[in-house]
Amino acid sequence: MAIQNLRDKLLKAGLVDKKQKVVADTQDRREKKQLGADKLAAEEAERQRLFAEKQAQQAEAKRQADLAKAAERAEHEAANRVRNICDRWAVRVNRPGQRRFYFVQRSGRVGYLWLPDALCDQLCLGALAIIERLPAEEIAELAEKPRQQARKPRSLIQQLVSQVKKGQMQVVSEETHVLLPPEPTERILAIDPSAVRFWACSTKPLGYVVDAGDGAAARA
Repeated sequence: MAIQNLRDKLLKAGLVDKKQKVVADTQDRREKKQLGADKLAAEEAERQRLFAEKQAQQAEAKRQADLAKAAERAEHEAANRVRNICDRWAVRVNRPGQRRFYFVQRSGRVGYLWLPDALCDQLCLGALAIIERLPAEEIAELAEKPRQQARKPRSLIQQLVSQVKKGQMQVVSEETHVLLPPEPTERILAIDPSAVRFWACSTKPLGYVVDAGDGAAARA
């Protein structure tokens, strides 16, 4: 507006002619129109960018949700398969024995089963293994709990002494911990290795020493 007023004054003063003023006014209108178009284009581009960003975020959120659901389904299926194998092949203990057989649970706490001498001997020879069968929800909760990293692996004896002092040692139920022969134990190893809490197999014994943050099983 100020420039327009200046041109009017110059025209009245005879410093510019009418034709020059018309040309200048026309150029101003074109520039304003172009600036408006550029602004609208920039605003539209920003809207498109925000829309695309929102779409990408929604797509990623859906992908993550689908992955979480798939993982949850897989965990439930694995837990059910482990329980089915245990239900079919578990060695039943009709009467509790007189010996405590110690091992480390998935939670990291030392537990024990009351077993007869014969079953303890079979465990020591690798003819039987201790399997922990828990609901998928409980396994997921244990996985989410932060684990304290030890400076070096601790033996079962060290854990046993420490947890006895703290009153953390506990007898476990045959509903959650069962004895299995080698063949079904191998099948469970392929499904969920963390379910095998103790197995004195000849190739790679499991459960004698607890790896830091791993919670493998062991016997005292």
